[in-house]
Amino acid sequence: MGRGSKSTKKHGKESLVGTEQHERLLDEATYREMDLPLEPGFHRSPQQKKQTVWCSFIWVGIGLVVVVGAFAILKVSRQSDELPTKKPIFPTQYEASLTFRMPYVGLVEPVFVHVDEPAGLQKLSYYGGVDEYIFNTTGPSYQLLPVIDAIQCFQTDASPLQLVFPNMTAFEPMYGKSVINSRNCYSWKFSVDSKPDAQGRLGVYTLYVDVDTNEPVRFHYIGHNVMLGGSHMDEYILDYEYIRAGPIAPQIFSYRVASMNCTPMGPDVVDAPLRPTNDFHLRMPDGETKRADAFDAFMAAHEKAYLDDSERARRESIFHANVQYINAMNRQGNSYTLAVNHLADKTPDEMRRHFHAKAHHAKDNGAQAVHTLSSTSLPEEFDWRNHGGVTPVKDQGHCGSCWTFGTTGALEGQLFKAKNETIRLSQQNLIDCSWDEGNNACNGGLDYQAYRWIIKHGGLETEATYGSYKNQPGFCHFNASRAVAPVASFVNVSGIPALNDALVNVGPLSVSIDAALPSFYFYAGGYYNDIECKSGLDDLDHSVLAVGYTTYNGEKYTLVKNSWSTHWGEKGYIKIAQKNNICGVATIATYPVLQKTAA
Repeated sequence: MGRGSKSTKKHGKESLVGTEQHERLLDEATYREMDLPLEPGFHRSPQQKKQTVWCSFIWVGIGLVVVVGAFAILKVSRQSDELPTKKPIFPTQYEASLTFRMPYVGLVEPVFVHVDEPAGLQKLSYYGGVDEYIFNTTGPSYQLLPVIDAIQCFQTDASPLQLVFPNMTAFEPMYGKSVINSRNCYSWKFSVDSKPDAQGRLGVYTLYVDVDTNEPVRFHYIGHNVMLGGSHMDEYILDYEYIRAGPIAPQIFSYRVASMNCTPMGPDVVDAPLRPTNDFHLRMPDGETKRADAFDAFMAAHEKAYLDDSERARRESIFHANVQYINAMNRQGNSYTLAVNHLADKTPDEMRRHFHAKAHHAKDNGAQAVHTLSSTSLPEEFDWRNHGGVTPVKDQGHCGSCWTFGTTGALEGQLFKAKNETIRLSQQNLIDCSWDEGNNACNGGLDYQAYRWIIKHGGLETEATYGSYKNQPGFCHFNASRAVAPVASFVNVSGIPALNDALVNVGPLSVSIDAALPSFYFYAGGYYNDIECKSGLDDLDHSVLAVGYTTYNGEKYTLVKNSWSTHWGEKGYIKIAQKNNICGVATIATYPVLQKTAA
């Protein structure tokens, strides 16, 4: 570099000699006359200097314009490179492996899809074939479902295909790239979150496609409640793990059905829009009509009314998230089933607040005794409903008063044994009057605190004398002269053997359980054994009544009476697995002991 520079300077000096030498000599004479030091090199007059300055400004300006223009061209080029210009075109014959996720409930559902649109055929296989739906637009369709401990085939009428790709008509391209599942992706969005619409859609649908192949990678929906600051209401993700476009062998749609005895499905007990076979259609933007129909049917069935359109839209969005969860859980082949019930327009947080009002269980609740095992052998099954002493299922409503139902249920059982008479005791009596023992009416309470109040006041009034349940606290108007069921003490029951022994030899038991799982809220029947249901003392948030036990596949299940109306569970009841003390049924059960004068 050094040598090159010197060589250039020398060449520059030599270039002044020649034709320019004459001008230089004239300038030297001028300098001598003005007695000024001679400037080296070529001298310019003052006017020439001004022209040079202006030219410099012009050239600098031109340079800036060129630079800015270059940056603008680069920016436009970069943005055009990050804006998808070609909408994806989906195959009409393909097989695909998909994963459906609902992050806020931890649900992950794998599904394999075979589609032949020209032939009007489709097969959806969930969980490796545990559940299969075979759709035929012109002939019989089939559902292969787990029933108890075997797969059965049910035949239905012709059914429309449930396409797993969205209709791209309303989707708009978005600037920028994203990395989804380790793939560079463009995104297309369909946004409906500016305001609640008539179908209850408040959110954004986004389809991510591979930058190079334009193949779908992920379909994402997230809904918000715009009236409550954008809080989350609904979210699901559909990942396209693998897609192969091309012909599908016809036997794919028939080989399992051909080897089975398929029977008619029979009358539908589920409204058409809620059928699990419609799930994919309901997840797409163009499923709005069926979503609206399903929610209208739900509102009519459960006599729902909302304050305004915004609240209705919010409830509809929650409802459809719950429907997706219910259908997905039912495809897992569990020993229990879920169904839409009167709680389906509520979030898990709302249900916890409405029903549980969690109270702290003391390790020492002051019980005078602990149940000891008797010497009698126990039957394989036992149910107090078959013997009397269990009153009808009630609905606690939006009041956290479950503790009163467990308490009164256990006491009603003891009264029945003493008097051979079924007497309905007043939950409202305990709600209104047992504050001094630490209970908080609709904000929670505990059975042993209720027992203490009954012991101190000589009993509890009946529903007939005190008044019916009001779903809220009122003024205490207890009259001791009308009280029945004087209680002397109460007993703790801990452990499965003691639970079953007490159920047979003593009576129905007040039981505290963990009831905070969505699978519990939407339980519809069968043998409940969700391993996520906890049993620790601090996990127990709901009080119920154990009325017996049953046996299924060699395992025992506790028969539990809930207080969420006959619209929930098996006409208000649930069968909870005793193995591993699921849900804490045997953690801290109790029963009251009547005074001898009550017998």
